[in-house]
Amino acid sequence: MKLAVNDARVAVVDPVDEILPVRSMLTLGLQHVLVIYAGVVAVPLILGGALGLEQPQIVILINCNLIIGGLATLLQTLGIWRFGARLPLIQGASFIALAPMMQIGTEYSIQHVFGSVMFAGLLAIGLAPLFSRLLRFFPRVVIGCLITTVGISLMPAAAGWLGGGEGSDSFGAPKHLLIGLLTVLVTVVVYVCFKGLMSSLSVLIGMSVGTVAAMFMGLSDFSGISDAAWVGIAVPMSFGIPQFDLVPILIMTLAMIVIMAETTGNTLAIGRMVDTPITTRRLGNAFRGEGLATMLSAIFNGFPLNAFSQNTGLIAMTKVRSRYVVAVAGIIMVVMGLIPKAGAIVAAIPPAVLGGGAIVMFGMTTAAGIQELARVKYEGTHNSLIVAISLSVGVLPMAMPSLLDSVEGPLSLILESGIFLCAIVAVLLNALINRTTPNENNEEMDRDMTQTQSAATVSEMDLDQLRNVIALAEDSKNRGRHPFASTVVAADGEVLASAGNNSMPPEGDPTQHAELRAAAEAARQCTPEQLASATLYTSAEPCVMCTGAVYWTGIGRIVYALSEHRLLELTGDDPENPTFDLPCREVLSRGQRDIEVLGPLLEDEAAAAHAGFWSRRTN
Repeated sequence: MKLAVNDARVAVVDPVDEILPVRSMLTLGLQHVLVIYAGVVAVPLILGGALGLEQPQIVILINCNLIIGGLATLLQTLGIWRFGARLPLIQGASFIALAPMMQIGTEYSIQHVFGSVMFAGLLAIGLAPLFSRLLRFFPRVVIGCLITTVGISLMPAAAGWLGGGEGSDSFGAPKHLLIGLLTVLVTVVVYVCFKGLMSSLSVLIGMSVGTVAAMFMGLSDFSGISDAAWVGIAVPMSFGIPQFDLVPILIMTLAMIVIMAETTGNTLAIGRMVDTPITTRRLGNAFRGEGLATMLSAIFNGFPLNAFSQNTGLIAMTKVRSRYVVAVAGIIMVVMGLIPKAGAIVAAIPPAVLGGGAIVMFGMTTAAGIQELARVKYEGTHNSLIVAISLSVGVLPMAMPSLLDSVEGPLSLILESGIFLCAIVAVLLNALINRTTPNENNEEMDRDMTQTQSAATVSEMDLDQLRNVIALAEDSKNRGRHPFASTVVAADGEVLASAGNNSMPPEGDPTQHAELRAAAEAARQCTPEQLASATLYTSAEPCVMCTGAVYWTGIGRIVYALSEHRLLELTGDDPENPTFDLPCREVLSRGQRDIEVLGPLLEDEAAAAHAGFWSRRTN
């Protein structure tokens, strides 16, 4: 049986590829730069201070990282061949690499920092097509431990700046602590009391107020600003030829792997935000772009780059998804990097102010790790033990720095790295302890990573069929029923079954969800072989009941639009749709059949069918 489906389409420009008027792109691009500016300049500013560089040298680092971040943003947004995701991704120096760079720069030299960064960029390019396979060694429990350890390992540096800078004659004086406290308080007040752009600028505003207060207290030195030029061009290898050594390369390699894992999450988040499916190929292009930019960054006095997540909030706020807006932001970053005078102003920030800002920024890194660990499955697994031991070993070098003084040579630098120790312990424990429980271990892996691996099979037919069921859901709503619909489609595109919900009270049966009805109809008329090669398309992720029905009918694939979590946000506490908010992947992971799941996809289009429906009914 073949059901007729209206396949008419209106040709529209994808919002990601939309080119806005120049004035709008300049305004929106500048907003993106302001949101991420503090994060972009923080890494070179903090590293330069930690390595005892002179103010003119720190200015070079700041300007070079702005330039290379802008160029990397252009590469990710516009793309060149297989380099760049062609998504609105802003690139900047990664906080993940800060602690390793501080350690390498202190124990070796800044030339070794750039050498290890160059190798890490080359590694990212080489690993791009293989990285999805390596993700199995870095499930959520491992990534959460690593990010948490990164944040904690940066705190000693924050404490040093908070006291006025280690080695300062007035280190720990109340005036330094007060300035740092003021910076933190202003940041918190702005973040809590304001919304939108002002909230995103909270760290920048807090540090600005702290700097002004320090100036009145005689704790600032702006003498270097007058010596800085208004316009300057970055000179490659300003700190000398990059040096290569095995131990720094190993440490930076680990940091780059973590950065790539973080890039996976950021890219998927942007993909969902702009309603663009993230295939393995697109993700590989993002890795290559990031790797190439990182490799070139080392030549131009820059650091490992990563996609900044801050701009996702701005995209959500403005509803502008155009990658060309973010490309304009990249151009603005390059222009700002060509103005050494601006970099000199940033480099003149007093240590106590920097310490106050660092407490917030490093604390947010730690909080991100804790948030990741909060999403780990603990019940019935060994993950509590993995977290306990990995974090404990990771903080040992910070808790008792003299513990490993008797160890000498290259091994000493490795063992002094809490991040490296945490990674080795977490990866090994996860591989050994969770080895006998593969289903549970898979559940711990990031749901976004699972989506990435599945997304390789997203086809134009999948997207077309999803839009068909979304149109059917809209039609169902117009007929006074719940806005859900499902179809079962054969591999050749033949629609085997189609159904909307018939669960609306008082006439409807609450068990007659669209997925269950479509699966049942297909099961009555198809052979097991036909069902195994068929796909169930649905406007919303199947609930527990419907997932079970699909499993028992033997349908081989599920492709859905709205996630259960997004559906819950739309329906709220409506008594007619008490959403479970339980991913169908978790239900299927307990079964013996291998069912491919793709989604969420086209969420914004699917959500439009629900516009005003649930609020109208509850009101």
